[in-house]
Amino acid sequence: MRLLIIPLLAVVLASLACSSAGNPIVFTSDIDGNREIFSLDPEGAKLVNLTKSAGNEYAPSLSPDGSRVAFLSGDDEHNTLQVIALNTESDSRTRISKLDGSHRDHRWAPSGDRLAYLVQNGGDPSTHVAGYDGSNSMELTTIVAHEVGGWSFDGSSVVFTVREGPGKGIYVRNPDGVNEVRLTDQPDYSPVWSPNSHRIAFISERDGNPEIYVMNSDATELKRITESSGAEYDIAWSPDGRRIAFTSDRDGNPEIYVVDVRGGEVNRLTRNSVRDDQPVWSRDGKRIAFVSYLDGDGEIVMMDDNGQNQKRLTNNAYDDYAPTW
Repeated sequence: MRLLIIPLLAVVLASLACSSAGNPIVFTSDIDGNREIFSLDPEGAKLVNLTKSAGNEYAPSLSPDGSRVAFLSGDDEHNTLQVIALNTESDSRTRISKLDGSHRDHRWAPSGDRLAYLVQNGGDPSTHVAGYDGSNSMELTTIVAHEVGGWSFDGSSVVFTVREGPGKGIYVRNPDGVNEVRLTDQPDYSPVWSPNSHRIAFISERDGNPEIYVMNSDATELKRITESSGAEYDIAWSPDGRRIAFTSDRDGNPEIYVVDVRGGEVNRLTRNSVRDDQPVWSRDGKRIAFVSYLDGDGEIVMMDDNGQNQKRLTNNAYDDYAPTW
């Protein structure tokens, strides 16, 4: 394995105790022969295998304070949801869900003490909430949801999606099981809260192809902010709530773009003959990490928020993907 050493300037965040440079990028890689969860220090390019197991571990999600990683262990059809501490030499992990089946869409509460997730075992998926130590597990809703989009900033609501049938659309529900509200009744999906929870961005096919829309958290002031003949996906709010990074194939190849939420101005950040996708923002909003298939397999790349100073952080013959920062 070869890694490029990428120096970064230390950035002190006003709202967080650590800098983006000091905060690792966590991702999935099969560099050890099976899928594992790795952390990568973007300042020193130090790579650490966090899971070290003979089975497949994938789909990492960092807790809001960066101290824990939730991930899936097993195969895609039968797996468990687990949590491991990030900064520890021990491989001690906690199984969150005791349910059998296929887990997905695990999302941290902003307080870092709970997770929402989906589980499916042959029938319809069900939506659940549990403590990060596996305690206080409960079913979030009796509605058959197909996607969990995350928690509001104050932790008072979880947004989820029904992808088909007469109940299709976006819903929010209090995680303690009250105040369930249907926000849309269209083919809408991939909802993501803005950092201040005032708005929700999502993908909709209501106008024929996947485009990005934004609405207030009470479903008012619905606004379409992209318009192209291509598909838009992988949406991610900037920490200041002013922009959304996303992937689009509007120019014939999947590339990373940023759209200004207020004005609708779209800027293309990557220009490659290969696929670039899965953008994630640094915690200060100054950088974006993404996956690029530069040599046929996924590599983790970092750039400034305007697309400048692109730096390849991994360089190997294996798949590195699903970054979280």
